[in-house]
Amino acid sequence: MVGAEPVIKKHRWLSPVWLLPLIALLLAAGFLYQQYQNSGEQIRINFEQGNGILPGKTQLRYQGVAIGVVQDLALAEDGRKIAVLAKVDSRARALMRKGTGFWLVSPKASLTEISGLDTLVSGNYINVQPGRESNPVANEFDALDGPPPGYQAQGRTLHLSADSLGSVGIGAKLYFRGLEVGSVINTRLGEEDKQVLLDIVIEPRFEHLVKADTRFWNISGIKGNFSLAGVSVEAGSLASILSGGIAFDSPAESPVAERGATFVLYKGLAEAARGERVRLQVGDLPVKEGMPILYEGIEIGRLDPIRLTDKGREVSALISPEQAFRITRNSRLVWESVKLSLAGIEHGDRLLAGPAIRLDYVAGPRAETLILSAQAETKGRELTLATEDLAGLSEGAPVWYKGLQVGSIRALSLDAGGNAKVRVFIEKTHGALLERARFYRATPLQIQADLSGIKVETSPAASWLAGGIKLVQARQGGRIDRLYPDEQLALLGSAKAVAKTWWLRASQADGIAIGTPVFYLGLQAGKVTQLVVKGGEVRIALEIDAVYAPLVGSQTQFWKKAAIDTHVGLDGVRIKAGNLATLLRGGIEFDNSPTSQGNGKLFDDREQAQAMVRPFTLVASRNPGLGEGSAIRYRGVTIGKVKGVALDPAMGQVIFLAELEARYADRFLQSGASFTLVQAKLGFAGVTHLDTLVKGAFIEATPGQGAGKTRFPLHESPHSGLMLTLKSPALNGLAVGSPLLFRKMVVGSVSQVALAPDGSEVQIQVQVEPDYAYLVRANSRFWNVSGVKADIGLTGGTIQVETLQSLVAGGIAFTTPEQNTGARVRSGQSFPLHEKADEEWLGWSPRLTH
Repeated sequence: MVGAEPVIKKHRWLSPVWLLPLIALLLAAGFLYQQYQNSGEQIRINFEQGNGILPGKTQLRYQGVAIGVVQDLALAEDGRKIAVLAKVDSRARALMRKGTGFWLVSPKASLTEISGLDTLVSGNYINVQPGRESNPVANEFDALDGPPPGYQAQGRTLHLSADSLGSVGIGAKLYFRGLEVGSVINTRLGEEDKQVLLDIVIEPRFEHLVKADTRFWNISGIKGNFSLAGVSVEAGSLASILSGGIAFDSPAESPVAERGATFVLYKGLAEAARGERVRLQVGDLPVKEGMPILYEGIEIGRLDPIRLTDKGREVSALISPEQAFRITRNSRLVWESVKLSLAGIEHGDRLLAGPAIRLDYVAGPRAETLILSAQAETKGRELTLATEDLAGLSEGAPVWYKGLQVGSIRALSLDAGGNAKVRVFIEKTHGALLERARFYRATPLQIQADLSGIKVETSPAASWLAGGIKLVQARQGGRIDRLYPDEQLALLGSAKAVAKTWWLRASQADGIAIGTPVFYLGLQAGKVTQLVVKGGEVRIALEIDAVYAPLVGSQTQFWKKAAIDTHVGLDGVRIKAGNLATLLRGGIEFDNSPTSQGNGKLFDDREQAQAMVRPFTLVASRNPGLGEGSAIRYRGVTIGKVKGVALDPAMGQVIFLAELEARYADRFLQSGASFTLVQAKLGFAGVTHLDTLVKGAFIEATPGQGAGKTRFPLHESPHSGLMLTLKSPALNGLAVGSPLLFRKMVVGSVSQVALAPDGSEVQIQVQVEPDYAYLVRANSRFWNVSGVKADIGLTGGTIQVETLQSLVAGGIAFTTPEQNTGARVRSGQSFPLHEKADEEWLGWSPRLTH
């Protein structure tokens, strides 16, 4: 183009394309720097052995964080150690300085600690504890056998020196008054290897307990001292017994110890000689050196070596400093040793450990001398009780009140007139119980049984052999200083009690004579004084002793105490013989029953006297095996029995004279009740009531609802379910118990068979179980399936058996049509019993519902 001006463009000296190589160069440099940072630095750790260290797996950890990993294992240059080559993260390089400790952490379990359990999952690792920050960086280290002393220890670190380590080791616990307050963290030899040093740490909250004058002593294991004085045994806690332990004291007036202070470790408390001394006046008691002084079973001191002077024995004791305040002018020291008696063993723990001294502490001013007594001083009140005899009692036997011992028997004696006396001591703290106190003998076991229930009372075991006395408080009246045979007599007793005359009547006086004893709970309570015949009966006068007179009243029942009491019945034979006096003279016994009223009658035996029964009569056409004593039960509980069996005057029925316990009679002696015979049944259907083969048949009662009634029929089978009568020309193999089948399943049984009154047919009564009663309808058909049905001809034959049970015991089958079933039937309806089933019946398959 003519006249156009040229366009001038400026080109950049660097193309944008060059930015890509530049960025790649920067990324490569950063990657190389990161690799340099992560590559870490290799160090060398010399271990005694390489067990548990795996290249590529075993980590180096600091404060629980991995800072490196083992790369390789090799034999050290000296050939004695294993060189472990490990690569350490560069960020942890500053920790690898001279003095840094390395040790292998692996699972460890001992009696005092369990550690390193995390290695069971992650594997062993090497722990690191950096050296001082001022130390130079290093690349080679010698591994430690374990954590350095004080590693991660929180609290005050102290040191103990001892001639020998004994059973104390690393991990052993430190105790103050039985409480764990620290532990041993390291053990080592001291300078010139002359002593053993133990590094211990005290928990921060217990640091103040360690004072400048504190003394430490070994309580490890069990220490015993066997001598004629007894057995001295010192033992700490279970952990200290097994793994060692150290105890210490804390003098109140001493300042707190400095951190890092060193103390002496004594062999025991006696060697530590820590405590306050007190002089003892022991008299003639056989005290020995080392005998313990106990307070509430805990040792608080021991006797020092006994010195002989021109004035006799000088005895002192060293008391634990924290218990020294209990040595007061009001406190008492009491000698304790084993005491054997019929009441048992007192202080049985002293049998092996030997005698000891018990401190009875009472607050008061401090004392420098205490008197040792042979027995504890007691305060209380003594009483003298009159009793019939002293048999079964012994001195030292306890006096009980509601199971708590409140005193003891001090002495047994006879006065000038030959009367027995018992001197008892009641402790002062229980003196208020004497206001209305009554006393009676503590028998090991006392049982009171009547229709209202059974009361069983036992005495503490301490009174079983040595005998004892029980104290009870009467509701009214003052204390009576007499020892009664039992609690009832004690509560009824009166200080002004006199003998009582009581009259009885009896149909005859067999075995009763003037002088015949009267017994109460086996103890003679009186005797017969007169026998008078009046109004066709014998009147008997009894003289009841004053002690027992309060027992005789309107609810008292008397019966003859037979020399030999024999009972024979279907439930077994029982024979009971009295003592020799009863065999020769007979006797009368009495007791009270809150549920009965005494009527002045002398019964023949205890059972008759205490029986609260209601009589009734059962009637049956025959006796199916019942007799006198046969039980009447309801749901397995005996509620009565058969008293006798007889024929009625017309000789047509059997009469069973029976009785029920009064508490059950009202529910059963009324209309609607039923009584059914229960006896063993054996057959192909099974065996029932097999126990009656041994115990005899019994009668099962069912309660009723309605008016009162005392005469009932005795059924030989339960009348439950649907009762039907089937009529047949002949019995044809049927019997009581033959099954009733529906589709070859037993749904009932034959309960009774009998001839019609005119003898024209057999009437078979069947019982259908309640659950299957709905299967019987008005158009149901019944047929006999007893035995074998055979149909044999020239072309062959068939043999039909309904069931194995029906083959042996006979049976009846029935079915109901599918259509026109008819209404449900009720008990008492009759059906014909066919000889065999029609083919049509066998094809019926009804669907019936309840």
